[in-house]
Amino acid sequence: MGSENCTKAGCLWETVRGQPSCFLPDSSVYGYEINSAQTNFPNNKGFSINLRRIRSADGTQSFSLYGNDIDEITFAVNYHSDNTLGIAFYPKGANPEQLRPPVAITFPNKAISDQRYEARLVNTGIGQPFNFQIIRRNSNVVIFDTSMGGLTVAKQFLMLSTKLPSEYLYGLGENTHDTFLHDMNYRMWPIFSRDISPIDEDVNLYGAHPFYMVCENDGSSHGVFFYNSHSIDVTTMPNPGLTFRTIGGMLEFFVFLGPEPESVVKQYSDVIGKTFMPPYFALGFQLSRWGYKNTSEIRQVIDRTRSVYIPHDIQYADIDYMDGRRDFTIDPNNFGDLPALVDEVKQDGLRFIIILDPAIANDYQTYDRGVALSVYAEWVNATIKPDDQPTDSNIIIGNVWPDSKTAFPDFFKKSTEQWWTEEIRLFYQRLKFDALWIDMNEVSNFDTNLYSDKLQCPTNEWDDPPYETMAAHTGPTYRLSDKTICMVTKFGDASQERLHYEVHNLYGYSQAIVTQRAVRQVLSGKRSMVLSRSTFSGSGQYTGHWLGDNFSTWKNMADSIIGMMEFNMFGMPYIGADICGFIIDTTEKMCERWMEIGAFYPFSRNHNNIDAIDQDPGIWPTTVAASGRKALNIRYRLLPYLYTLFYESHTTGSTVVRPLYHEFSQDRKARSIDKQFMWGPALLISPVLEEGKLSVDVYIPDDVWYDYYTGARVTVLGSTTLPAPRDHINLHLRGGYILPAQKPALNTMLSRQNNFELLVPLNDQNSASGKMFWDDGESANTIEDGLYQINTFELSNNILTMKVEMVADSTWTGISQMLDTIEIMGWPNSPTKISVKNSTDIWTLNADEYFYIVETKRLTILHEFDMNNDYTVQFE
Repeated sequence: MGSENCTKAGCLWETVRGQPSCFLPDSSVYGYEINSAQTNFPNNKGFSINLRRIRSADGTQSFSLYGNDIDEITFAVNYHSDNTLGIAFYPKGANPEQLRPPVAITFPNKAISDQRYEARLVNTGIGQPFNFQIIRRNSNVVIFDTSMGGLTVAKQFLMLSTKLPSEYLYGLGENTHDTFLHDMNYRMWPIFSRDISPIDEDVNLYGAHPFYMVCENDGSSHGVFFYNSHSIDVTTMPNPGLTFRTIGGMLEFFVFLGPEPESVVKQYSDVIGKTFMPPYFALGFQLSRWGYKNTSEIRQVIDRTRSVYIPHDIQYADIDYMDGRRDFTIDPNNFGDLPALVDEVKQDGLRFIIILDPAIANDYQTYDRGVALSVYAEWVNATIKPDDQPTDSNIIIGNVWPDSKTAFPDFFKKSTEQWWTEEIRLFYQRLKFDALWIDMNEVSNFDTNLYSDKLQCPTNEWDDPPYETMAAHTGPTYRLSDKTICMVTKFGDASQERLHYEVHNLYGYSQAIVTQRAVRQVLSGKRSMVLSRSTFSGSGQYTGHWLGDNFSTWKNMADSIIGMMEFNMFGMPYIGADICGFIIDTTEKMCERWMEIGAFYPFSRNHNNIDAIDQDPGIWPTTVAASGRKALNIRYRLLPYLYTLFYESHTTGSTVVRPLYHEFSQDRKARSIDKQFMWGPALLISPVLEEGKLSVDVYIPDDVWYDYYTGARVTVLGSTTLPAPRDHINLHLRGGYILPAQKPALNTMLSRQNNFELLVPLNDQNSASGKMFWDDGESANTIEDGLYQINTFELSNNILTMKVEMVADSTWTGISQMLDTIEIMGWPNSPTKISVKNSTDIWTLNADEYFYIVETKRLTILHEFDMNNDYTVQFE
């Protein structure tokens, strides 16, 4: 846009090196002005006020950027709780519910008793420019401020800018971010689900998560969720500030006051829903690839993995197993004996997952049964169909993996859920899978707008909106519909019909809901899991996610940490990247390091491409397998701690993987660390992320830390360099926390039969505490039904107290394994006596039941404790 067009559009022009040349004027000459008195809601729950577009001096309306501006709008502020509020802009007289995404969220409705924020209009007089602020009361920090101007509400263009109280900005996805901490120098991030690999560009990827968090200068944090499912652009500004632009719906935001980072995520999860509780086997190591030629190759991989003693819980089958790449079929020539293999390996504790794509081939019975129930997405009307579409049907026909053309199930329809569940049930009768992996659900359609005029989406206001979001520039023809289905198609039952334009970002979300319900029904109450590529805010209730078709590069390995931390922030802690990379050949040294970091992904799967070399760890038995085995055995040992973190996430909304910033928000250095991460509050993981490195630069925050391997206390804090031989990933335990553990085995069926351990790193007060959640690991609704147990542990004043804190239902049979090892780190000296007391007896440990290492100050107790009883252990 040149200077003439810029000023004609009502914007200001200025040429300054490194700054944008055309920008919006402030709210005194563009945007909206107050047009009514404020109306307060009952019970101090907020207020609303009417606004109208600012007029020019001659009384005419101000210039429209993209047309169809709404002249009069309502601005509403809702106080949902002491820590959460919502704001919304919508056309005067409109029903906001009709403008919202069809996403099941919860509007908190708690009494206001200690409101942590002030929401205020800077101007209140009729005719004065609109300007709104949210202020944190205890610090007077303005955390949301629209004074930058540019407020626009139009049919297909909505915009709002806000100043930020600091430059510490996180979140917004799904994109590949080079750093966890955002670059504030005018970076635009598109949010629009697209089948795109995480390449090194500012592109949108598979999911849509319009949520950000800011760490204020004093260490307090807040978060903001933009509740909109259309294509979105978010631009950072060095003021610091943010601008949101979208092409439909309404401007509606939830603001979460925290103030701790974990509190922000929990408050966000109160709105979008808390994460599903994974089955225990889903926390084990998993193997997959696209390109298995037959069942024999899968068997070879399983045998190869067992031969090098790599723990292995889940084996996958990608689209190779299908007949003509059709869902719910098995290739009779190459995979005819797959059901028998699945039945065989499950006897030893291995689980099996198959892939399902949403695109259904239009030449077999599954498709026909769907036609009978009207389950497929359709054109809005027959007159707009491209020339390549059938004349006798309104079903959208595309091209994805199957050998024939495909149709796309509309998962917003009730009939589709009925059909999808039945197809899954019928297929389960043939192949006894344990969980489902859903892919290509952005939704992906390979040829849209390419190759010929016949494949072009018709020109219309939805496929060609007046404002081209940055997502449109991702595709080859600069249209939103590139590599997906046309925007001018319809979804949902007649009473709730929506354009694809409105719900594109929700396709994977809608499929995950239906798939989770189906698989639980088919598996007769087993917990199972669903793994989805495309996600939206709230998908974590139904599915996990992997970080897509990554590349076998050191950079993508490092990027995976940022992706993990962001998706935990987005309420999706069951997350990981394809270990060793998916696209292009990995290398032995890269795969070795990736197996080490991948052992600490919540979702830990090695997966690669059809054109790549084999990369399962057994290919390199003395290097990748050896290092991977060492790291995975640590993972399996710590699974009770990881499982307890997932219980906390499921019940409170907390993260599982978290950045150092979440635990040390006052530490300015910690706010930018993205090459290390934590499991919960207690385990720090510092992987090698560069080729050829035998050391790693780390940051150890100011606290008490112990080396996981030796139990020795860390003496050098802050930035330091640690040795990292090829078979070593640096791990540190944080003082003051007790981590439940269990002796590892080759899969979780076996490890769950082993005895438990406690890792007890002490703080400077020689104290620590922790807990363990335990259930049968696979039944649905164990938490809701009370079929579980919680044990708590606390060491203080030379006494370790172990209690059965909660057995929620009398039918719970208890924990059969014993606790037989307690490792205490930082114990000041060798005890002269250790006595144990339960509800009836007191006894003293024998000298051979504990030992003390002076050099590292580690005290180890070897004694069996029944996990179903309470104990106190006293040290003298």
